[in-house]
Amino acid sequence: MMIRPKAQQSVVKSRLVVSGAALLSIVGFASPVSAKDCEKDATSMAEVRACLANGLDEDLAETLNSTMRLVRAKNPQSADLLMAAQASWKKFADDSCTYSVAAWQTDEMANDARLSCWDDFVRARIKVLNAYRRDFGKTDF
Repeated sequence: MMIRPKAQQSVVKSRLVVSGAALLSIVGFASPVSAKDCEKDATSMAEVRACLANGLDEDLAETLNSTMRLVRAKNPQSADLLMAAQASWKKFADDSCTYSVAAWQTDEMANDARLSCWDDFVRARIKVLNAYRRDFGKTDF
């Protein structure tokens, strides 16, 4: 492990902040996890990306779990159907993002493209899950 002088560490951190802010403008990230939260202890853009992706995953899991609680309480048979739909969605999102990333020439750009793609899919899925929860059991859509 290379130890950098304090002044050099601060330059690296400031580059991460600028790079992280630029990444978030590309991704359009709207999670409770902020760029500053992710950059605070990060030493690389890979760590920032991982933090942002984890934030997306946490948001999705929270929304899915909330939806599952409602479905199980009101119609337990539907819970298995929702989980099957979620598994299909996950595979579709993963495959779509893999395809989307294939066009990028560098690993750095591909990683940004993957995060951007995942962000788009997660946001859309959260909207769908929220609509499921809002409309569950209604007979007059």
